[in-house]
Amino acid sequence: MPADGKRTALLSLLLLTWTCLIVPVMASGQERKASAVTSQREKLRNARLAIKHNDLRKLNKLKSELKDYPLTPYLDYWAISKKLRHLPLDKIDQFLVDNQNTAIGDWMRVRLLKELGRQGQFKTFLSYYQPKEENSASLRCYYADALARHGDKEEAYQQVNTLWLVGHSQAQECDSLFARWMRDGGLTQEMAWKRHLLAVKEGNLELASYIARKMEGSYHQKATQLRKVHKNPEQLLNHSRFLQNPQQNREIILHGLHRLARKDASTAEKAWMRYSASLLFSDAEQETMLRHLAREFARQDDMPGLLRLTKIHAISDGRSIEWLARQSLRELDWEQVAFWIDRLPSEIQKHDRWLYWKARSLEELYGKTHSDASSALYRKAAQERSYYGFLAADALGQNYSFVHRPAPITPIQVQQMANRPSLQRARELQAIGELFHARREWRYATKDMSHEELLAAGKVASAWGWYRKSIQSVLAADYLDDLELRFPLAFADIVHDVSAQLGRQSTPLEPYMIYAVARQESHFSHDAKSNSGALGLMQLLPSTARATARRAGVRYRRSWDLLSPSTNIALGSFYLSTLLNRFDNNRFLAAAAYNAGPTRVTKWLKETRKRLPYDVWIETIPYSETRKYVQNVLAYTVIYAYRSGTKLQLLRENEAGNKL
Repeated sequence: MPADGKRTALLSLLLLTWTCLIVPVMASGQERKASAVTSQREKLRNARLAIKHNDLRKLNKLKSELKDYPLTPYLDYWAISKKLRHLPLDKIDQFLVDNQNTAIGDWMRVRLLKELGRQGQFKTFLSYYQPKEENSASLRCYYADALARHGDKEEAYQQVNTLWLVGHSQAQECDSLFARWMRDGGLTQEMAWKRHLLAVKEGNLELASYIARKMEGSYHQKATQLRKVHKNPEQLLNHSRFLQNPQQNREIILHGLHRLARKDASTAEKAWMRYSASLLFSDAEQETMLRHLAREFARQDDMPGLLRLTKIHAISDGRSIEWLARQSLRELDWEQVAFWIDRLPSEIQKHDRWLYWKARSLEELYGKTHSDASSALYRKAAQERSYYGFLAADALGQNYSFVHRPAPITPIQVQQMANRPSLQRARELQAIGELFHARREWRYATKDMSHEELLAAGKVASAWGWYRKSIQSVLAADYLDDLELRFPLAFADIVHDVSAQLGRQSTPLEPYMIYAVARQESHFSHDAKSNSGALGLMQLLPSTARATARRAGVRYRRSWDLLSPSTNIALGSFYLSTLLNRFDNNRFLAAAAYNAGPTRVTKWLKETRKRLPYDVWIETIPYSETRKYVQNVLAYTVIYAYRSGTKLQLLRENEAGNKL
């Protein structure tokens, strides 16, 4: 037999030996480990029942059997928490010693401090309090109250200044402190006015009215006038009235002009010119007002007004100039597009967005006569792994730049990180549904990590299916080139099954776009909840989910069903496919509708009257959030195709070839 044949036979024999002997041993070991974990979780559940029923004997027995389990400290926490109102300080002290510098130890201290404050045990409170930046306002109020009663009143009332000067109602735990401070003469008329002004600026008129009742004389009159101007800023057009006592009315005038600009920027500008000629406003006040006027002109779609303001006052605010450039794009005035890009701050001009648009404007203005200049700009932009980078690459007819560089972390570093007790606790808490404590453990464990440690933590989170944490870790480490961590193929089986099913039943939907939308919406956090009430991976509103479920034939009973990845992806993808069908299989219109609603997209299309190229239409979407959303979804779709081994163009022919 030739030497190569002998080596091949030997390798085959070794592989067979590995498969027959080693692999079953490994599988057997993994099965035993999984069984042990299941047993430990069952014992933990029984131990919590023992705590509930005050069965101390059973609890101690189970604790001894769980001594090597990561969540054993939580049994003491749950047991103490049940009796916390009785303040078992000896047990708490031991718990704090045993769990020093851990998330659960710090949380127990917070729970104890809140209970001591509620019970008015302020002397004991001082012995446990540890000043920290992240302490809540309620704890800081309890601390200042405790100092005022049993410590240093002067220091206590210095703390009050920060707690008082906010535009919103403070926690009720501050009431006792504020009352004591006022009795001791701490509330001056000037302090009352400052908070009243902050409350009005934040629109909290009920709080402002409450504070005004503590004001007297000219301060009370000024506060009343401020609230009237807040409600009806047109009063400022009676200039002589407010210029009779300009210094007293100065803050009223500034706030009222801000309010008036939101209604009518042009009228506010004229009023500002009149007042600024009579009052000596500071440079900072003038800059703030002019920027606000510029933004309001932009928001109100008043291009002549913004042009006038920009020329008269030489405003160099990047946001205002960007708006002017976009408005010029909307009018297809390429000369003005180039003009405004050249007036952006130099650092902003280097962004891939404006490199692309400067190149586009040169092409539109001069054609091939400036091809070298536009190509150079396109090449710079095309180096980026982004929406504009992909657009620039398409303009040059070259491949996209993906720049995938896995994080330089070894398997040993990943294993060491995974074995850290804090992360083991976080993993187990997640597994048993204690999500609040799981997140606290993760945040606590990673808050002071080094660059390398964050990357290792990202690898661990990815391996555990905590995709949001893996994405957050690489972002915190500022390492953006590990595409496996930044763009995980999360819930792949569900995504591909749903995509295949939609392909058979309705408008086809590529799995890459499902990934892209879920990545943009929630970073693959299956239990994500937004302020608007949207839930889950693809952030569906329960009302949308209910209507979609009927058409899709997906089982849906209550809003919490949206926290199930399979349900959420099925409903979100079906809804996305209906939007694709509604907008002629145009993905960027469907993405815009998914974010802003189909009615708004239909309205925007009517306004542009089929005269804008696709890139201009996307760039001039009225909502900045939707504009960024659409650009991200398109770019992420390309990246997910790349991650899946598929080459995909940013835009299809039907998307890039039609005017909108």
